[in-house]
Amino acid sequence: MSKEIFLPKTFDDRNNSRPECKDRPKISYSQYSSYSSEEYQDDYYVQYFSGIPLPSGDFALYGGNCGEFIEHYAKGETVQGILSAEDVEILKTKVDYPDNCVYEDEIIVDCGEFVVEGYADRTWYKENKQIEVRDYKTLNIDKKSDYYASEEYSQTALYCYQKEKEGYKVVNAEVFGLGRKGSSLSGSGNFKMRLSGETVIIPTPYTHERGEKTIEDIRKVVHQISDEYKIFLKYFPKRN
Repeated sequence: MSKEIFLPKTFDDRNNSRPECKDRPKISYSQYSSYSSEEYQDDYYVQYFSGIPLPSGDFALYGGNCGEFIEHYAKGETVQGILSAEDVEILKTKVDYPDNCVYEDEIIVDCGEFVVEGYADRTWYKENKQIEVRDYKTLNIDKKSDYYASEEYSQTALYCYQKEKEGYKVVNAEVFGLGRKGSSLSGSGNFKMRLSGETVIIPTPYTHERGEKTIEDIRKVVHQISDEYKIFLKYFPKRN
């Protein structure tokens, strides 16, 4: 008999897409990766166990603005945010915008005891239920490309796994890397965060086995979080 799962978040089905999953314990890929990282696990405890919001770091904020620009530009809109005119021009000319794509495509994986919620940066829907899944990343291309090409990175595998369950055939999965320079939004000169203009496509080939392994890895982490969260609630119960 499986143990009841307790997670800090529950699925609220705000898009009315999966009513059968409403109010079940929920984890996102970003939560899973944060908890699994020695660098960010403490932040996970603060933000999700204690409920204390943490500000986004410069890298996350900048990457989020790039993703938001891509999503809106594909619809014929322009949202510049914190991006420079040079950044905007790079995103207009270096990124492709084919028809029949859904940006921020909702992904809900029903794992029985819990659900995994995510949003694919871009799903390209083709003929005969064939699809391509793409994740956009701003990154230091020389330092981070190997990570996204490795088995350790599994975000596209998670999204492809759910699309496969829905009857789609995944013909391509990849990370589209946008070269980033600088280290600070408030810096100047070489320290100012900006796009370099260099791009790279990093294949993340999908197989059903890779998808199943991703789900199993997430399931193990969910049980670890649940065990720890039960202890936390014992000493710090939630208040209505």
